[in-house]
Amino acid sequence: MKSSVHRTAVLQIVISVIVGVVAYALEGEAEAGAAIYGGVVALIGTLLLLWRMQSSKNKTLKEAQQHLWIFYRSGVERFLVLSILLAIGMGALVPLAVLVGFVASQLAWIIAPLQGENRSN
Repeated sequence: MKSSVHRTAVLQIVISVIVGVVAYALEGEAEAGAAIYGGVVALIGTLLLLWRMQSSKNKTLKEAQQHLWIFYRSGVERFLVLSILLAIGMGALVPLAVLVGFVASQLAWIIAPLQGENRSN
């Protein structure tokens, strides 16, 4: 069974495409590309989290401090990577469209767990 993080990643792809198509229809190619870029940045954050989760499953850690260190390191890595990617995107592309794509894709974190609850009922 796939985890909610897997569902979130798939949903982020779908949302990014939808937001890109809507942006293209309403505003044009530049805004659509920027919105999709924002969605891809959100997806990268989810994939980094998934990668860290998978790599920590393979390690046998003996102390809670080791788990906590990996947790903090993962959070800092994702924060830095996403901050840099968003800064690059907002400097080179349409800033508002980048943010709209990013925020819309981040909504998948709210929708995916709800979707999983509905399947179990």
